[in-house]
Amino acid sequence: MSYIGLDVGTSGCKAAVVSTAGEILYSAGREYSFTSPKAGYVELDPAEVWLAVKEVLRQIAPHAQDARTIAVSSIGESMAILDSEDHVLCNGIVYLDQRCVDTLPEIEEKISAHRLHSITGVSVNQMFTLNKFLWYRRHMPEILEHADKYFLFGDYITYMLSGVRAIDPGSASRTMFFDAGTLEWSEEIAELFDIPIDRFSKVTTPGTVLGPIKHALAEELGLPRTLSVIMGIHDQCAATLGSGSLSPGEVMMGQGSTESINCVVHKDHLNEMIIENQLCFEPYIDKEHYIIITGNLTHGSSITWFVRNFYETGSDTFSYEQLYRNCPESAGNVFFLPYLSKVSLMDPKNHALGGFLGVDVTVTKPQMFRALLEGLCYEARVSMEIFGKIGVDIKKLTASGGVSKAALYMQMKADVIGCPIHILENPQAGIMGLAVISAVSAGDYPTYADAVQAFVKTGKIYTPAHGYEKQYQKYQLISRSIKTLYDELDAEEKEDAHD
Repeated sequence: MSYIGLDVGTSGCKAAVVSTAGEILYSAGREYSFTSPKAGYVELDPAEVWLAVKEVLRQIAPHAQDARTIAVSSIGESMAILDSEDHVLCNGIVYLDQRCVDTLPEIEEKISAHRLHSITGVSVNQMFTLNKFLWYRRHMPEILEHADKYFLFGDYITYMLSGVRAIDPGSASRTMFFDAGTLEWSEEIAELFDIPIDRFSKVTTPGTVLGPIKHALAEELGLPRTLSVIMGIHDQCAATLGSGSLSPGEVMMGQGSTESINCVVHKDHLNEMIIENQLCFEPYIDKEHYIIITGNLTHGSSITWFVRNFYETGSDTFSYEQLYRNCPESAGNVFFLPYLSKVSLMDPKNHALGGFLGVDVTVTKPQMFRALLEGLCYEARVSMEIFGKIGVDIKKLTASGGVSKAALYMQMKADVIGCPIHILENPQAGIMGLAVISAVSAGDYPTYADAVQAFVKTGKIYTPAHGYEKQYQKYQLISRSIKTLYDELDAEEKEDAHD
C-alpha cells in the first residue's frame, strides 16, 4: 500500500508515491511560469497549473495502483476564482506581485493593524488575499460579479480532484480574513470588507477524508478509482512536518525560491511580542501548535536571477556544481542585498530594492556570486535572531528543499547563523509531510510523532566552523542605510505625486 503526495508550488508541481515505510517509490514534476502583463504584476494561471497537475498524476499513475490516499499541499494567498460552470475567470495574483500596495490604507482605515494581527496572525501586507480581493473590486469588478466560488490554489486542486470544497486552517490563515484562534473564517473582518465567506471553502482539519477521487478523472489519468482524497495542508506546514519539526523550538528552513523559516511554538507562546515584531503565525497540525514564519521571499529567486543574467546556462561548460566550486573563500568587502521585490515578508512597510555594493574593477563574477550567497545567509540570520527576541529557545534547525543540497552554501549558512543545520536525507520535505498526514489518516501510524520517526531521516549535519561577525555587522549597517535611503526616496515620490 502507498500514498500520493501532491505539492503545488509557485514555479511547478510535483507528485510522489510514498510507501507505508516512508520510502519514495516514484516521483514526477512539471514546471510552469509566471506571467507579467504589466510592470510589477506577477500572475499564475490556475488552469495551466491544473493541466500540469494532471500531467504529473498521469505519469505516476502506473506506480500508484495500490495507493489509498492523495493529499495536496500548495502555495497560499493567490486566488483561483471560478464561475458557476467552474471556468477560471482570471489569473491568480502571486505573492511577488506589487499592484496591491494601494489597498493597504483602505484596510488600515477600517481596522487597526494590531487588531487585524491579533485575529488573523498576519501583519498588514499586500501579499495576503484580502488585498487581492479589494484590488479586484476596485479595478476589475466584473470578475467578482461572475464569481461563484473562491479558492486558494490548494483547495482549488483538491476540488478538481474530488468535487469537495475544503481548505485547511494553515492555508486559510493566508487570506487575512481567517480567525487563527478559533480556526474559522472571521465574521468580523468579512463584514468590515464585505467578503462573501460563504463562497470560500469550508475549513477542515488536515487528514480528514473528503471522499473518493472523481471517477471520470481517475479513468482519464489511470489512477485507482478507490483512491481517497484527504485534506492536505499549506505548503509551509507540510514542509515543517516533513522536516520532522513537531515540538516547540524546532525550526525548518525551506531552501527554495523563497526561504521560509518556520518555528514551531505552543499556542500559549502567541504573545504581544509577536505582534509588535510583525511576525506571521499560522495554525499547524493540531489545535495546540502553530508555526511562526520568517524568511526571504526572493531567496532562490536571487540565485536564479544572477545565473540567468551573468552566465550562459545553455552552454556545455555551465553547471551549478562548477559555480559553487569556483566560489572564492570570501567575498571580501563586496555585499549583496537580496531585496529583488518591494514585497517583503519581514518588513512590509519597507520597499527597498537590492543590489551589489563595494564593486570595483577587480571584482569577478565568482566573487559576486559569493557575495550573493553571503547576503542570503545574513538575511537568514536576521530572521533567526527574531526568534530570540520573542523568547523562543531554538532546539533544532533543519533545512530542506533544493538549495539545501549545495554543501558550500549550507556550511556558509551554519557559519553565519552560528547554529548546526541538519540536512534531510530526502529533501522533498513537503511531499514527506503529506505522507505523514496520510499515514496517520489511514491508521497506519497512531500519531504524527510515530510517523515522523519512521519517515524522516537526517542525512548530514553542518556544524559552524568559521565566524562572520564583523562582516555581518557591516551588512547590517549597509542594509539599514539602504532602507533609510528608500524611505526618503518614497517620501519624495509621494510629494511629487501630490504636486
